[in-house]
Amino acid sequence: MRAKAILLLTILFGIFVGQAHAQDADYKLQPMDVVRIQVLEVYAGQINAVLPIGRDGNVSAPFVGSIHAAGRTTSQIETELTQLYEEKLKIRDPHVSVTIEQYRTIQASAAGAVFTPGVYDFRPGDTIMTLISKSAGVNMDKADLRHATLKRKNSRELIPIDLHAMLYLQDMSQNYDLQDGDELNVPEDNLNRILILGAITAPGPYVFKEPMHLADAIAEAKGPIPVRSMLSKVYVMRATPGHPDQYTRICANFVKFIKNGDNSQNIELHEGDMIYVSETKTPDLNVLTSIITNMFFLFGSRPIL
Repeated sequence: MRAKAILLLTILFGIFVGQAHAQDADYKLQPMDVVRIQVLEVYAGQINAVLPIGRDGNVSAPFVGSIHAAGRTTSQIETELTQLYEEKLKIRDPHVSVTIEQYRTIQASAAGAVFTPGVYDFRPGDTIMTLISKSAGVNMDKADLRHATLKRKNSRELIPIDLHAMLYLQDMSQNYDLQDGDELNVPEDNLNRILILGAITAPGPYVFKEPMHLADAIAEAKGPIPVRSMLSKVYVMRATPGHPDQYTRICANFVKFIKNGDNSQNIELHEGDMIYVSETKTPDLNVLTSIITNMFFLFGSRPIL
């Protein structure tokens, strides 16, 4: 599953990486960017400097003093410097070049159901998809893709991010440019599980893999326990639609499916289902109540029988 997630992200990242980075010609300079200023003529040896843009947005251009650079493109700076070198240094038709030597450092973090949570450095124009790629991708077995959030620096607002739309539908409408201090959180999907208990070889929670049926769940749990398992009484407990605090019980005679091929007994499962394999023909209701309570701890809901 991890290889699948990484492959998917690699393909999508390759498609959108060209869109994610602003072209240098269109990029508006920011404080702490570093630029190179050159005059590409006989003066190249004298006017060839690598200079940072200060926190005030200004850069000290050689021989002509401080000019404002933040919020402007390199071509706009070139135009101004061309005029200044003509006026102040009397250079005839100077060929001025301004290039970006180094972008300011942007840091953003990824947390939650990603493979390598942490803080990463970025370039201006990098996006949420870039951040996901740097964090080695989303853990598809755990992630609630539709409810990721983005938090901006010095803001309490949580911007909703639908990663499912990005990764599977190629909808990049929420693939926002990263800002310094951004925090992306990909929550775990606690409902993306089923729980198998009772007279089964390997009871416990398992990842829900749509489409999934009762036979798949029993196979995941290594099958019934010889002599003990009562496969004619297998219960599926499921949250009632519209009433997440209530559960219904579905009884399946799995023996009919095994012996007679009765597919109606091979119940199609939903995420969050709990399966209980009985040991007797008349399971204790108190046992089922206890099992339902376990669902509260596993899935975060408060069921009622």
